[in-house]
Amino acid sequence: LLPGGPSGSLGAPRTPAPAAAALGAAADVRGSRPGCEDQAHAAAAGSTALVLAAFAISGCHSRRQVATALRATDVAEAATAPPAIRADESLRLIRDRAGARDERRQLQELIARHRSDDSVAWPTLLLTGFMWVTALAAIHLTGGNPLAILLMSGTIMRTFMVFHDCAHQSFFENADHNRILATISGFFVNYDFGEWDTIHNSHHAHFGDSSVKDNSLTIWFSEDELSKASLPVQVGHRLIRDPLLFFPLAGFFVFFINKPHVHSLQRLTVPALILFFLGQQTAVMFLIAAWIAGMGGVACFHLQHHCNAPYRVEGPSARSALDAALMGSTRMPVPFPFSTFSLGIEYHHIHHFDVRVPGYNLEKCDAEGEALGLWKRVDTVGAERAFKSLFHTQFEGSRKVEDQDGMPARFKSFWPYSALGLQDA
Repeated sequence: LLPGGPSGSLGAPRTPAPAAAALGAAADVRGSRPGCEDQAHAAAAGSTALVLAAFAISGCHSRRQVATALRATDVAEAATAPPAIRADESLRLIRDRAGARDERRQLQELIARHRSDDSVAWPTLLLTGFMWVTALAAIHLTGGNPLAILLMSGTIMRTFMVFHDCAHQSFFENADHNRILATISGFFVNYDFGEWDTIHNSHHAHFGDSSVKDNSLTIWFSEDELSKASLPVQVGHRLIRDPLLFFPLAGFFVFFINKPHVHSLQRLTVPALILFFLGQQTAVMFLIAAWIAGMGGVACFHLQHHCNAPYRVEGPSARSALDAALMGSTRMPVPFPFSTFSLGIEYHHIHHFDVRVPGYNLEKCDAEGEALGLWKRVDTVGAERAFKSLFHTQFEGSRKVEDQDGMPARFKSFWPYSALGLQDA
């Protein structure tokens, strides 16, 4: 298969000239292989050899990658194509592979310049603490002014991003410092560090692979599955998954109800201290702010992975971590002053490529990557698309993963939202 390689094995070095010769020689088997006396047998033999050669020269480890590379030309047609066309196709495959390697190399070099930096981490933490104390004081002194409650909600979301980065070992340079702060900050965001570390790392390891259950995703069924479901399931899904109900319910469930045996200490300690020192009214207003923060957190996570068109494939062999980051995670710039509360997580494509970039460096990393032209494959979502995508509730038709022709799945909204144009087209 590799006439230009030193050993002729699949592990032989992959260089453009021998690889092109390999693909051309493999297709030429059609006219030279013994036993191929008629055109049908010749085409079959050539097709088989062509696919094997494609595996050999590309270094792919999944059939999906090879199928994607050959998508522009049907295998049967390629087997009977003139040698010049076969050579052009082989060179295109090599250029595509080289382009992917170059893209990954540039991204890795970019990421390396924006890792954890304690000189930025400590001021970020101090500002977060100052914002939290200020917001609580505003709630207490104003008797629960709506703006004070929203300020606290935004600050809790920012605190969650600090907690989130610590769980990824990316906030501080020192791993022990990250674990200590993650444990402490868990009391301010109603979540146990150990539990979050387990479920969230699984999300990063498997996101995009629909064969692995991901409880953090917010869309579960296709239209076809729902049409075949029992009436109670259809009615229940329609009610619970309605966007006007779902985000308030999900925010309350995730941060106040789910797994009480795991999170009770984190959920009760800070409200109890506020109740003791500042009184019932302040404690109740704080809990309302925490609920609003939970709603906002679920909505943000929804937008990070549920805008059209999503990255969903079937099985680990079909999944590409690079594609899951760049094509499956949105880039959603947030204007100041709201970016103060999001702490960079809106640049989710970078976060999924490498979790070691802390939130306080994500915006700067994104700006540098944009200047280098690295985000051409990334889904940049503006305010209008983000608002419409909040109404996505189900997969369109029966397809929940990318099909064999490379067509991605799509999300749809319930009626009447879809009739009002409230879905990302």
